[in-house]
Amino acid sequence: PRNPASNQKLLTAAAALWRLGPTFQADTRIEGTIDDGRVQTLVVRPSGDPSLGYPALATFAESLRLRGVDAVDRVVIADDYFDDRILPPAFDQQPNEAASFRAAISAFAVNRNSYVVHVGPGPEVGAPARVRVLADAYVRLDNRTVTTASGPPSPRIDHQLSDDGHLAVRVDGNIPKQVRTLYYRRRVPDPKAYAASLLVRAFRKAGVQGKLAVEYGEPLEELPLIGQMQSAPLGTLLTGVGKWSDNFTAEMLLKIMGAQAERPGTSARGVEVVREELEAHGIDTTGLVMVNGSGLFDGNRVAPRHVTETLLAAYDDPAIRAEYIAHLAVGGSDGTLKSRLEDLPRPRMVRAKTGTLRDVIALSGYVLGEPGHSVAFSFLANGIAGRQKDARDLADDIVRALADYAVQPTPR
Repeated sequence: PRNPASNQKLLTAAAALWRLGPTFQADTRIEGTIDDGRVQTLVVRPSGDPSLGYPALATFAESLRLRGVDAVDRVVIADDYFDDRILPPAFDQQPNEAASFRAAISAFAVNRNSYVVHVGPGPEVGAPARVRVLADAYVRLDNRTVTTASGPPSPRIDHQLSDDGHLAVRVDGNIPKQVRTLYYRRRVPDPKAYAASLLVRAFRKAGVQGKLAVEYGEPLEELPLIGQMQSAPLGTLLTGVGKWSDNFTAEMLLKIMGAQAERPGTSARGVEVVREELEAHGIDTTGLVMVNGSGLFDGNRVAPRHVTETLLAAYDDPAIRAEYIAHLAVGGSDGTLKSRLEDLPRPRMVRAKTGTLRDVIALSGYVLGEPGHSVAFSFLANGIAGRQKDARDLADDIVRALADYAVQPTPR
């Protein structure tokens, strides 16, 4: 067993399909009573939808407005679906990393618990650049950029929580006059405040009045359902996990599996579910150590046989085979393999998951060929810091050899 990097997602995805089913959808339920155009208490019950974005909030707010909601006094966001630990295990190994690949996890997550800074040149050389952020009620912008006549763009973005609970974002650097708007995504350190601000923004933009005072907790009484927002089916959500190595969705799904087994959902309980599903499908988990669902950082330990046995079990199960194969990157075609393995004997015959850390290169998946010649493979290389290209080339050479074997006809 060794660090699998993002090949850990192969185990998470298989377990999610087995436990939740390809058609599973995470929903966000909205409850309340409309009385003469006013809702005194609006309850939001999230269940970990990793795809919930501001456009969905805006659309839902507009639908409530059209139904006659003129004002909302109080909003209660139920927070019992997940536990309060917002960073998945091992994510604290890079505490100063603000990139969105390390985004926090929460049951009510909007825009993947990250914000986007839009930076464009100002009206003239020497003027500040145009800097915009969607969550303007949560973010306090300090724009110190300068529009220049030429040169490369060099924006620098720093943020920190202010004493009043807002996110202070400072943007400086040079923005050349000829560039188009640039986009920089960063994780938010306080998902609850961020999500609440976007929810209120959606209602205000829809024309809903009232205090809209947001709090997290459990409502004192049960209220009727007045609407819900649903994610895409699990089979669709997994596309980003397999093809683009989406850490956020992988960790959200792990916690959803935990919550389906026991509330509040935890990453640890999700790990137990993954192990239960692997063992239920005949996979020997001896030596397997799993701490998170994405494989990010150091902590997971997986042997290549754990991976190949999972690949085989998923392939042999018609209930999940199509969705599982479809979520993987296609060699020479899309995802993280778009520019790799372009010289195979046949197009689209390799479906695989990549994995990259400073000290890890991994590649595992399928080589699909003639009857009896398809192969499940797993390549996990550790201790290759400074030699990532060599390890990646070796993995690709192994896959090419397997592809040559896979196209051989089976003797009659």
